Amino acid sequence: MRVVLSWLRDYVEVTDDVDTLAEQLPMLGLGVDAVERLADGDAVFDLEIASNRPDLLSMIGVGREYAAWRRREVRLPDDAVAEVDPPADTVAAVEIADAVLCPRYVAHVITGVTIAPSPPWLTSRLEASGIRPINAIVDATNYVMLEWGQPLHAFDLDTLVERRIVIRRAAAGERLVTLDGVTRHLDSDALVIADARRPIALAGIMGGADTEIGTRTRAILLEAASFAPASIRRTSRRVGLRTEASTRFERGIDPEGTLRAARRAARLITQLTGGALLRGSVDAYPSAARVMRSIIPLRLARIERLIGVRVPDEEALAILSRLGLHVRRDHDVLHVTPPAGRRDLEREEDVIEEIARHFGYDRVPEAMPVEVMAQGRRPVRLEMESAARDALIRVGLTEALTVSLVNQSLLDRLDPDGGEHARAESVRLENPLTTDHTQLRPILLPSLLDAVRVNVNRRRDAVHLFEIGRAFARRPDGAITERRHLAIAMRGRWLQGGWDQPDKAGEVTFHHLKGVLEALVAELRAGPLVPRGTGTRWLHPGRGGHITIGGNEAGYLGELAPEVAARFDLPGRTYVAELDLEVVLDRAVLQPRYAGLPRYPAVRRDVAVVASVDLPHAVIEASIRDSVGELLEGVELFDVYVGPPLDTGMRNLAYALTLRAPDRTLIGDEVDVIIRRVHTTLSARLPVTIRV
Repeated sequence: MRVVLSWLRDYVEVTDDVDTLAEQLPMLGLGVDAVERLADGDAVFDLEIASNRPDLLSMIGVGREYAAWRRREVRLPDDAVAEVDPPADTVAAVEIADAVLCPRYVAHVITGVTIAPSPPWLTSRLEASGIRPINAIVDATNYVMLEWGQPLHAFDLDTLVERRIVIRRAAAGERLVTLDGVTRHLDSDALVIADARRPIALAGIMGGADTEIGTRTRAILLEAASFAPASIRRTSRRVGLRTEASTRFERGIDPEGTLRAARRAARLITQLTGGALLRGSVDAYPSAARVMRSIIPLRLARIERLIGVRVPDEEALAILSRLGLHVRRDHDVLHVTPPAGRRDLEREEDVIEEIARHFGYDRVPEAMPVEVMAQGRRPVRLEMESAARDALIRVGLTEALTVSLVNQSLLDRLDPDGGEHARAESVRLENPLTTDHTQLRPILLPSLLDAVRVNVNRRRDAVHLFEIGRAFARRPDGAITERRHLAIAMRGRWLQGGWDQPDKAGEVTFHHLKGVLEALVAELRAGPLVPRGTGTRWLHPGRGGHITIGGNEAGYLGELAPEVAARFDLPGRTYVAELDLEVVLDRAVLQPRYAGLPRYPAVRRDVAVVASVDLPHAVIEASIRDSVGELLEGVELFDVYVGPPLDTGMRNLAYALTLRAPDRTLIGDEVDVIIRRVHTTLSARLPVTIRV
């Protein structure tokens, strides 16, 4: 933006010292690229304007900023102009076909004009601003554009078909010869100004040659409009044409300022050409496109907190008022309404920035702000999940990460008989990108087993993987649920020895898998893990079961059924588990609880029972714990015997009970009472025989 010093003085009292002014303008956030000194003592400042400040692409905008900073009055130009009959809307018509791309279009009609050169005062200012003078009408529109930042255009009224203006998108294949003599080929994205038959201007960029102001022009239609910035930017780049008008429209023109600029241009044109302005205007401003001024609440205490210096309330109010903002105070909150053209003021921080600029950045102390800091940390749920992941890695598992999208064939490999049921509950994608990713996975195990298969195919037989991820399901009401799951798959040797050492352990067994889960539950302090009943269809019959944690159904564990392992190309035995991790985490306690060393001795007593091999050991252990109560410090299964003289299908289980009281030494009679209660409870609850 080129600012002519003598022109700027029309609106605000400015220092006569050019060098001083060059030093002052950057304090307003205006970068001075160059200063050109003219022969008559005048000067031109080449200013760099931020893209979010289209209001500063005008002499009055710069003057208003300077006046606010120097605490001076702004003198606005006179736009009063005499009008004559008939009314303008009886001579011309305006129709907006796309109010999104053109919110407002104002047209004035001026008749009886005489085309003549502009006076020297006007041409000298235009030339200093880098614009070539043409004639009084065109020069007046350019002058007002530089003055108010509102581009305008004048059409020869007698060349408009039906004297009608239509703002519309161009039809594919339409052509327009612009004022520079170039034929422009238009597409349907371009916005044009048309008459009743053809396009006559490229909206917001350049007018057309067919309606150009010439020596025979006697009546004009003066245009002032507001266009969508994105539309003008796209069209300008597509046709390779950038003008002073398009530069301003690309940054945004406030529709509220169009009529004011049009009146100012009409005054100049009537004065310079001797023409007469017809009464009123043709103002197309659809209600749906009208600008509603947003009211920005500003907390006065927020100013100091944001910029680090105390600004007196009265001074903050004065700065905002000088900038043309309407302010209403409600105790410690200011309700600020930005003026027309200040599209950059959208939130509280924007208004505080204006106060800081005009209060003076040099008055802000060079000190680090003091702020109360809060220690950041992850949510407790993520901490628990991280603890679960660390526990599984410590026991020797490797974390896997698979895609949460699967296809039905992968699910059918795990459970072909339940395929239709799985399809009914699964969440299918409306537009899958590949045939391998057609739905969200209902469980993690199929994807994890596929990862195990890949490792086995690469001759890595000892594979111990786990994955924590989301599983998705569709409820009967159509809602989609997602739960965090944990899946484990283990096969091959458990621990490998070195090149000079034998393997430290044999093949993975069910007990290795169960031990991993018990270690996880112990790490999270989530309560006892109890295998119960039978497993799912993809587990080996009799070698798997469901899991409860703290009495809640949590998942399953066991050996993969041979036919399922074959479908995944997994030779030998593979042990798997899948838990609803949220059930585990609901009971998890991350904070450890410490207790002092016991002061009184413990008492150990043994309990032996004969039970069917179908009765799980965990059920017996749970009954023992329930019957003893708080005095039970620990229970351990230390012997299992199967064989004569026991009947076939029976086994002998021996448990060691550790009893301790926190406040006394237990005596024999107390312990005997507890053991008899254990015998009675086991006999009453379970089909077992007590061995004494």
